[in-house]
Amino acid sequence: MLIRFLIFVLYLIFMEPVKAFYPLSTWALRVAVLVLVYIIFFGTLRTLDFNSIDFYIAAGFAFFSMLLFIGGFMNKSGMTVITSLFLLLGCAYEIVMHYGFHKGKFAAIYFIFGAIAMFFFANGNKKK
Repeated sequence: MLIRFLIFVLYLIFMEPVKAFYPLSTWALRVAVLVLVYIIFFGTLRTLDFNSIDFYIAAGFAFFSMLLFIGGFMNKSGMTVITSLFLLLGCAYEIVMHYGFHKGKFAAIYFIFGAIAMFFFANGNKKK
């Protein structure tokens, strides 16, 4: 009897998605984007080198990640979808630069960043 109860509890916990955590997980992804941008681009943004393309790319990532976060407070998904598209394109650019021109070894981070951006591009502000 106890074993059947434990199997039932494990089934409920591990076999079914917990839909109540969906809003929390989307906000965690939005915060993760802000943290990633801070970790990756803060040094570049701090220099204020207006003659460098890296500065403008970092500023674009910072701007669109803040808009992605702000878009979560809106009822319509327009801002979220547009900003995630720009972030996705920026991640694609950075991946090409890292692989094609051996700019650095940060490509895996941009794949994760791009996956988060693609999630918001596909789902918008959907509340399940």
